Amino acid sequence: MNILERIQKIPGGLLIVPMLLAAVINTVFPSFFQIGDPTTALFTSKGTMVLIGMILFISGTQLDVSQLLMTLKRAGVLCIVRIGIGWLGGWAFVHFFGIGGIGGISAAAFIAVLTSCNPGLYLALMNTYGDQVDRAAFGVLNLIAVPVIPLMILNSASGVGIDALSVLATLVPFLLGMLLGNLDGHIRGFFTPGTRILLPFLGISFGSNINLQIAFQSSLSGLLLTVLFMLLCLIPLVLVDRVILKRPGYAAAAVCSVAGLSMVVPAMAAELNPAYAPYVDQSIAQIAFAVILTSVSVPYIVKRLARKQIT
Repeated sequence: MNILERIQKIPGGLLIVPMLLAAVINTVFPSFFQIGDPTTALFTSKGTMVLIGMILFISGTQLDVSQLLMTLKRAGVLCIVRIGIGWLGGWAFVHFFGIGGIGGISAAAFIAVLTSCNPGLYLALMNTYGDQVDRAAFGVLNLIAVPVIPLMILNSASGVGIDALSVLATLVPFLLGMLLGNLDGHIRGFFTPGTRILLPFLGISFGSNINLQIAFQSSLSGLLLTVLFMLLCLIPLVLVDRVILKRPGYAAAAVCSVAGLSMVVPAMAAELNPAYAPYVDQSIAQIAFAVILTSVSVPYIVKRLARKQIT
């Protein structure tokens, strides 16, 4: 009975499956996770920020700075465009619709998805379709995959401004991990499986705060959010890859998938600005929907673009 293998076959399954199981329990037995510590501390939002800090640290250990220079010309352009789309799109969204958003999509969900990037899926696709430079871009993508960018956009776009101390607090675990991982390759190897181990616990901490009745109401808005992401992010990036970088576009498409880690953004935004708190649960459900859809659709798009290059 290989439960782990079956879970891993599901896009984002290590985070999403535990999250859904915890959500079922929380919907049927709302007080189950509140029986007391250590259960409450480990499996609810009480421990979410600790888990996020650990994942940021581990992600930092996996970034090899020696790969940065050789990939900046290609991956750097895509990363700059991704960040630019996130900033402009986020500011425009908040300006026109406020933090409550439109169509059931809040600013927290919109900006978290628009700025999201899944380096793990990118690397898996480039191992099949890309070249050595494409694969080395994995290190650069980790720099934009951390939640600090959407948090900066959310704070500045909502008029709160950028809290430098909060940004620093988010960056410190990542930078510390990056320092240690580059000083000693054994440290990088030691922490390599760390994120995969922590993701199920993070999923449970999210799910323990989700009411499935709200989540089911978010399916249509989650689909709309994914379509907006594809229109605003994937199409422009593929055009940039083809017109400016003179590449086929498959690497740009591979950059445009929503990562499970982006589901931490609404909770972190609410910690920094309580105005986002009412939208956390629904935003997490919508982002989870986008994670699944992009994890399924992006590999197909990359395959098609890569085949066009070969032919």
